[in-house]
Amino acid sequence: MLRNFRLLLALVVALMVSTFAMSQEAPKYEVFGGYSWYNAGGNVPATANNDSTHIQDFKKGWAGQFTYDLNRWAGIAIDANGHYGDFGNAHSLAVGPQFKLRLDGITPFGEALLGWQRFGPKLYPDQNTAVFMVGGGLEYPVHPRVSIRFFQVDYVNSYYTKLSSGSSNNLNGVRLQGGVVFNLGLAPQEGKVSAACSAEPTAVDAGVPVKVSITPTGFLPKRTLTYTYAANAGTKIASTGNTATVETAGLAPGSYLVNGKVVDNGKGEHQQTASCQVGFSINEPPKHPPVLAVSAKPTSLMAGDAATITASGSSPDNRPLSYSCKANAGRLTGNGPTYTLDTAGVQGGNVTVNCTVSDDRNLTATANTSVQVTLPPPPPVAKDFGQIKFEHDVKRPTRVDNEAKGELDRYADALAASPDAKGVVVGYATPAENTPKKGSKKAPEFAAERAVNTKDYLTKEKGIDPTRIEPRIGNGDDQKTELWIVPAGASFPAAGTEKVDEAKVKAIPRVAPPAEKAHKAHKAHKAVKQS
Repeated sequence: MLRNFRLLLALVVALMVSTFAMSQEAPKYEVFGGYSWYNAGGNVPATANNDSTHIQDFKKGWAGQFTYDLNRWAGIAIDANGHYGDFGNAHSLAVGPQFKLRLDGITPFGEALLGWQRFGPKLYPDQNTAVFMVGGGLEYPVHPRVSIRFFQVDYVNSYYTKLSSGSSNNLNGVRLQGGVVFNLGLAPQEGKVSAACSAEPTAVDAGVPVKVSITPTGFLPKRTLTYTYAANAGTKIASTGNTATVETAGLAPGSYLVNGKVVDNGKGEHQQTASCQVGFSINEPPKHPPVLAVSAKPTSLMAGDAATITASGSSPDNRPLSYSCKANAGRLTGNGPTYTLDTAGVQGGNVTVNCTVSDDRNLTATANTSVQVTLPPPPPVAKDFGQIKFEHDVKRPTRVDNEAKGELDRYADALAASPDAKGVVVGYATPAENTPKKGSKKAPEFAAERAVNTKDYLTKEKGIDPTRIEPRIGNGDDQKTELWIVPAGASFPAAGTEKVDEAKVKAIPRVAPPAEKAHKAHKAHKAVKQS
C-alpha cells in the first residue's frame, strides 16, 4: 500500500511541476480546519506469544493546519489532528514544507511533514512516537479569502512498541481530510482600473483657462499614481497631480480634446494603467450688434416744410455699416446717414421715420423718430356781419336812422376788436330808386349814398379810422347796406360790386342842418293854417 501511495504522490508532484502556471495570488498565512479519517494500518501485539490485535479505523476526527507561505508556491505547514474510535485515540503534531500550484479555479498541493504522534489504544498503554506524513490534495477557491479543501490524502508512518514483550509494530496508515481553508494576509487584489476625465468649464472664450481633472478608480490604495496629459498641438498644459490647467490664449474657435493617463508604480505585469478623454470648446468671439440713434430737425413743422433726418449708427466691433430708412407719410429722400423728409401733402399729425442699420454680418439695430406736422390755418375770409335797412325815412331814403345805428354800433365794436381788419360797406338800391326823376337824365345814387353815409357814421360818431372803411355799391333790389369784416390777409369777394368814388359822392349828415329844419317847420305851420 505504501508503495502505491508513493507512486501516486510522485505523479501529483510531477504534474504540479510540469504544469506550473500560477494565476492566483498567494496569501501570507493559511488556516485549515475540517474533518479527518485515519486508518493506522497495523496491529497492536496482544500477548507475549506475539498474538496481535488489528487497529480499527478512526472514523471520528478533526484536522487543523497553519501554513506560512514563503511565496506563491511554497510554504511551511504546521499540522495538528485528533482521531477517535472504539479502539482508542490518536493525536499528532507535525511540521514540514507544503507546495501549491495556484491555477485558475483549482489549487492542487503536496506536503511532507515530520513530527510527533501520541497513540492511545484502549486497554493498552499510551505511547508517544515519531510520525512522518507525505501526501497532497485539491482545493477550490470560492473567494479570495476562502477555499474549499475537497480532499487531502496523506501517508502516515509511525510505530507502537509499548508492550512489555518488547515487540514493535510499524504503522503504515492513510489519513483522509476535508474542510475549509482561510487565506489570511492577502496582498491587495488588483482589479479593473479606470479613469474619468472632467473639464471645467467646458466652453470658454479664448484666453480663459480650462481646468482638467482625472478621477482614478480601482487602483490599489498603497500604489503611487502618476498623471500625464496631452492635447492638440500648440496647446499648453500645466499639470499638478490629478489636475491640469489648459492655457487657451491664442486658440482658434472650435473643439479641443485632452487625453489623460494615470499609471501606478506596480512592477511588470502588476503595473496598471487607465486612460480617459475630455473635450472643451473655444467660443466664437462675441458679435455685438450695431447701435442706432435717429433724430429729426426740426421735430415739428408746417405741412409742406421739410425736416432733416439723421441716423447715427456705430458698431462696437468696428464693422462697416449700411442704413435704410422709411417714413409712413411724406416723401423721404437721401442716403444714410442723412435723409430729407418732405411733408408736402401730409394731412397733419405725426410722421414716423423708421431706420435700420446693418453691419456686414447682417447684425442689425432699429430706431425711429417722429416729426409733428401741423396744417397751416385756413386763409382768412371776409365775414358778412349783417346789414342795415333804409326803409323808414321816405323823405331821406339814404339816411342812417336810429334803428340802423344800433347795428352799426355793434359793427364798430367788432372792427375795434380786430384792428388789422378792414370794413367794407356795400349799398344797394331798388330799380325804382335807380330810375331818373321826371325831367332829369341823371339817375339817383341811392346805393352809393347809403354806403358813404354808413361810413360817415362809423368814422365820425364811432371813431373808426376812415382808411379802414371801404364803401361799395352792389347790384340788387333792396334798400340796405351790407356790412362786411375783412380780416388781414383776406380778400373781399368783390364780384357784383364796385368801389364808390368818394370824391363824387359825399356823405349826407344823419341830422338835418338848421335851415332845413326851419323850412320844414314853416311848411308844417302853413299846412295847419290852411286846415
